[in-house]
Amino acid sequence: MVDAVVVGGGPAGSTCALLLARAGLGVTLVERAIFPRRKVCGEYLNTGAVRALDRIGVLDAVRAQAFPLRGVRLVPPAAPAVELPFSDGALACERETLDAILLRTAAYAGVTVVRGRVEDLLRDRGRVNGVWVRNDDGSAYEIRARWTIGADGCGSIVARQAGLTQRSWKLPRFAVGGHYGGFGDLGGFVEMYVGRGAYFALNPLGRDVTNVMVVVPKTSLAQWSGAVDTGVAGKAAALGGGHRSFAGAQRIGTRAAIGPLAHRVRAPIGDGVALIGDAAGFLNPFTGQGVFLALTSAYNAATAILAGAGDRTREASAFAKYAAEHSSDLAARKRLSAAVGWLIDVPPLAQRAAAKLARSPQLGRTLIDALAGIRPPQTALTRDVIGKLVL
Repeated sequence: MVDAVVVGGGPAGSTCALLLARAGLGVTLVERAIFPRRKVCGEYLNTGAVRALDRIGVLDAVRAQAFPLRGVRLVPPAAPAVELPFSDGALACERETLDAILLRTAAYAGVTVVRGRVEDLLRDRGRVNGVWVRNDDGSAYEIRARWTIGADGCGSIVARQAGLTQRSWKLPRFAVGGHYGGFGDLGGFVEMYVGRGAYFALNPLGRDVTNVMVVVPKTSLAQWSGAVDTGVAGKAAALGGGHRSFAGAQRIGTRAAIGPLAHRVRAPIGDGVALIGDAAGFLNPFTGQGVFLALTSAYNAATAILAGAGDRTREASAFAKYAAEHSSDLAARKRLSAAVGWLIDVPPLAQRAAAKLARSPQLGRTLIDALAGIRPPQTALTRDVIGKLVL
């Protein structure tokens, strides 16, 4: 039996496992993919994510293989582009690189990394105390642990088997894209073209390598059927409004399709189990907060587990504190994401907000800092801020 078993080797899982191992706990991490793995979502590291990487001691290794970002260039429908510069550093980094650095650092810290697919949770008198793992050859075994951490993303089997999921009533959306050449130098800006419930995002990974995603409702993806590339290019051209399209671009590697982009939980904790990263609740990827939330939730969950490890009587209160703080922050970030989406998706509001942001750098800084994780999201949800944007 180990102290903790972590399901999922992405940024959330590797970070949580790393922090627990550094504190002297016995940790096993289960990952079903072979690393290094190609994954094109979450390749934008906002300022909060950069600071979190620095806090756990891997920023120098990541920065050496990342591309510096200056800000976000937002292009709403029927409105001029608005540039929102970052107050502090942000990076673009391929997930293949980021994930490998974090997982390798965890292994160096003493985490036992095993490959396999978690199929179920183990229980002892109602408390989750490990996982059931199946190998590629069909053999299966159990890993008993005092704590089980679900870091297995949207559709988390840990969340589902622990009875922590909730049904999402929103129309599911999917992201389609990949890495491309031919978009040229974006000047260190992430570009976002939005409208009609969809968006076209370009994140520069280098001078001429770009992470490109078109996010659309499930209905659009179904309509494209056997002509996905044509459908994606058409939607991108419509959203780009003559400024950007796939014309002249060449995909590097395979096309990526990610979704459904929806996952809700009723709580990020259960008896003996904690959820982190996307497994603990999913945000609209439009606002680019995914890796930041993965790293911060991993840090906070590890803090709760270590409090319980040092004093068993503190476990329940430490877990409850993690759940309350995570749920409150996630709810505020969802409200902020919804407010931003509402402002930029309605043309008259988008035109007004774009003009206000262009005239008021401080207003733009408040908004981008809240989205970048360096100030509480509530600071951008005040009547004063929203009022200045729409009135």
